Amino acid sequence: MFAASLLAKGGGLVVTILVARYLGAASLGIYAVVLAVALLLEVLTPLGHQEVIIRAIARDHSKTIVHWVNASASTVVVSMLFGIGLVVYLHLIHTPQDAELAVYVAAAGLPVAGLNLVAQAVLQGVERMQYQTMASFVGRVIGLLLLWGMLEAGADIWSAFLARAVFQIVSLLILGRAILRYADQMQLPRRWRPSLAVCRSSLLEARPFALQRLLSEGLQRLNIIVLPLLLALEAVGQFNAANQITQTTSTIIPIMMLTLLPVFARTFSRSQEKGALMADKLLKFLLTLIFPLAFVVTVAAGKIILLLYGPGYEASVSVLQIVIWSQVFLAADSVMKQKMIASDQEHAMVWRSTLGLVANLALIFALGTAFGLHGVAVAVVLSSAFLFTLDAVFVERHVAVTGLAQATVKPFVSALLSGVVAVALLDYGLPVLLGLTSLAYVFFLLLFRTFSEDERQLFRQLFLRLRGRLAR
Repeated sequence: MFAASLLAKGGGLVVTILVARYLGAASLGIYAVVLAVALLLEVLTPLGHQEVIIRAIARDHSKTIVHWVNASASTVVVSMLFGIGLVVYLHLIHTPQDAELAVYVAAAGLPVAGLNLVAQAVLQGVERMQYQTMASFVGRVIGLLLLWGMLEAGADIWSAFLARAVFQIVSLLILGRAILRYADQMQLPRRWRPSLAVCRSSLLEARPFALQRLLSEGLQRLNIIVLPLLLALEAVGQFNAANQITQTTSTIIPIMMLTLLPVFARTFSRSQEKGALMADKLLKFLLTLIFPLAFVVTVAAGKIILLLYGPGYEASVSVLQIVIWSQVFLAADSVMKQKMIASDQEHAMVWRSTLGLVANLALIFALGTAFGLHGVAVAVVLSSAFLFTLDAVFVERHVAVTGLAQATVKPFVSALLSGVVAVALLDYGLPVLLGLTSLAYVFFLLLFRTFSEDERQLFRQLFLRLRGRLAR
């Protein structure tokens, strides 16, 4: 089931591969831009309710249905307004015909996507993540099979968004059933009529989270959305081909963060010192996983691009070698953000994310105009490093001392040396390269005694906790 979870999380990469191979780089560029707009709107439709729901339900499970119903009601209203606005905007600008139909389908799927996010947050609050894994896997498989069939039949780019809508519908049905079963098991009170007072109170509490969602998603999506202003659609497709691989390699970050958010909230509420210590160890664990991925992808980028997309995407190789390093900073920053959320410093997090978004756009326009694809790739890495620096400095001064050097040095050196091994194995096939490089990395971690006995025990518990949630 753990492999099923990884397949579900990597579904976006599979869609990118299908679009790239069947429709070409220009269509992949259209897909990337429309999807970026759709994803940005999707995460905004719950208006930040996810974090409020997770925190509130983790503290009081008896109000699970109340939070689910009220958040769902406001999400439907907002998503319909977003969908109407997107269609109206489409009529005001000139767009290619194949992109126009894709936008219509994406707009129609916004309500279901928003409801999915709310349902996921409810299950995270009651710590039933295994249902989210199952729903994502089943929905992804059905959606991918449908997409493959439509592309074989000659369908255009709109088919990718129709398949995505089907994935969301299937996933929502499974998640909704899981919530109802949990309510029956716990004999929770059911109130199916939304309360305006509860909605208003939740919206006020969720405002900083909604803004943070806009800023964090904007940091990831706006670089794609603004690219048509700087590059041709084919170049946008080349960038997206590399970017999707980068996003897929970081699947461990949201899996761990969303699973451990209730634990963070409880630990910080009881002891800020223990919560900070747990966060530092989690940072070390994340960097231990991300560093070797970054080095190996950098070394083997050419083999990876050719394997996934085939010939014609050579320009994506150097882009991938650059943008993969943004994941190192995003992984570290995710821990900083959890520290800020758990210590009720959401407003400070929002202000720093605003600065990060402004820096991201400024760097993309400046470097993209001057250096094209490579300039955009460098801008993505620099902006993620800038945001991490802002958050880390704040956490160090106002939340808790961060053991950043201790968490970074030994995993980085071990990954660097294993990267040298990967360079020596470039003439061999990708399976041999990955296998021997992984063994080398484990050897260097043991050689440098990277983890203490307490850390090994904690990481073992975290791994068993994650595996147990995904396997149930």
